[in-house]
Amino acid sequence: MFKFSSKVVAGVLVGAVYGLAIRLGFASKDVHPFISTISSAFLFVCPFSVGAIAVLWGAERNVRVSVGRQVGLATSAMGLFLLAMFVTFLEGLICIVLVVPVFMCASISGGLIGGLIHNNDRVDRSTLPALALLPLLFGPIESLLPEQRSTQTVQNTIHIDAAPEVVFDNLAEVRNIRPNELGFSFVHLIGLPKPVEAQMNGNVRTSRWEKNVWFQEVITESDKPHALRYRFVVPKGAIPREALDEHVEINGEYFELIDGGYTLERSKDGGTDLSLTTSFINKSRLQAYGNVWGKLVLKDFHRSILGLMKSRSERKA
Repeated sequence: MFKFSSKVVAGVLVGAVYGLAIRLGFASKDVHPFISTISSAFLFVCPFSVGAIAVLWGAERNVRVSVGRQVGLATSAMGLFLLAMFVTFLEGLICIVLVVPVFMCASISGGLIGGLIHNNDRVDRSTLPALALLPLLFGPIESLLPEQRSTQTVQNTIHIDAAPEVVFDNLAEVRNIRPNELGFSFVHLIGLPKPVEAQMNGNVRTSRWEKNVWFQEVITESDKPHALRYRFVVPKGAIPREALDEHVEINGEYFELIDGGYTLERSKDGGTDLSLTTSFINKSRLQAYGNVWGKLVLKDFHRSILGLMKSRSERKA
């Protein structure tokens, strides 16, 4: 059983404080060109070091550390580190949730390596400093790699028991969206603002969300009742700084919405197969991780919007 002795508590605290110090350092404008929080150095190497340091600091000298204690020390330090980032507003709930899986896996890996080093009597004066410096050494090296950008497309489809003509009329103007109309959504549960309404003015559709978030969709194709397509425009100041975490900000440093639209196909039963498509650019260095979460967030959002279109269209059918 994992017990919290004074030595264990010290290991957990040192690991968490170390992680917090690295997070503050990576956020500094002075080092931003060389190291970034959206990087392998922070998302993989930093939690690895947190886990290893927690185990090495929390282990009793000349006493073997069990695998259970290694995992317990690493995950406890990481949990405290994540909590500290949240309560100090260094990260919002959205980002905390997105990084939990990789942070925990990396910290456990570090904890196991730390336990291996301790149990084999390989600890010397240079061990802890070397582990502590790993993210700071890896970050600048990673920054020298060429930047990557990729365009990703997400599509969801829903069947609606209403004719395409009825469904199409519900797409452009969407007034007074009630929270219960959107159903359960993981991304809204963790803090992403919910849509409030969408208004059409000429060929520009303005979408308004909670927390005073708004952006525009300039219509590029309107083919009733077959398709409605648009490109995204996010005017300066349309996304309040406090509304979204900087790491998931619409058209921010890491992600940029390009275009999207609806396509409608008449089904054999006279209903409509409605598809919603959105394309975005992933500008982060962590392409694979960014693509996974970017698509997950958009798919979840798509399901909410398509569910709204279904319920409103079927009421009018």
